[in-house]
Amino acid sequence: MASSERGIVGWLALGLLLDGPASGYDLWHRAERSVAHFWPVTRSALYAELPRLEQRGLASSAEVPQRNYPDKRIYAATEAGRAAFVDWITGVELAERPRHPQQLLLFFAAHAPAAHAHRLLTGWRRQAEQVRENCRQILRDKGGDPDGRQLPVPADPRLLTALFGLRRAEADLAFLDEIADTVGTPAGAGQPPSDIPERADR
Repeated sequence: MASSERGIVGWLALGLLLDGPASGYDLWHRAERSVAHFWPVTRSALYAELPRLEQRGLASSAEVPQRNYPDKRIYAATEAGRAAFVDWITGVELAERPRHPQQLLLFFAAHAPAAHAHRLLTGWRRQAEQVRENCRQILRDKGGDPDGRQLPVPADPRLLTALFGLRRAEADLAFLDEIADTVGTPAGAGQPPSDIPERADR
């Protein structure tokens, strides 16, 4: 698998399988509770990689019967898959060029009605607050301080990624507070004013 964005999803799926066998649905939930905080992946993209891993001999699968439900296919990493993942993670170089959708929308917000900026920043704040709480919960679950002030030494690397997510969310919230006056949004505002309708797809 190449180190393209699509290829990385394959390695991501394989890495998650190293935590234990899972169906595509279970694996997606595993991703949503972990790597999705810093590498979002769609369910369809993750599902598509599983048979590819099997074709390459990096994973195996078996049908598991379920009572009152259709049978489900469970995937597991093979020893070849584990070795390939170690080779990839220790040899790949990924240049960080992060995308920030909210910044893109904010950049062009002058072309939209004034209410759009308020709605955008309100949604951004809501998302940052949710990420902050999710990362705090991960820190709690792994025995760390929920605010990241005290971590076990040596720290589980997954604890450190949760800490990164927490600090990123805190930075976003601090930025939103800083610019609140420039767009007429009260600092810490969590809800849009009643005269600005919420989008139906939120």
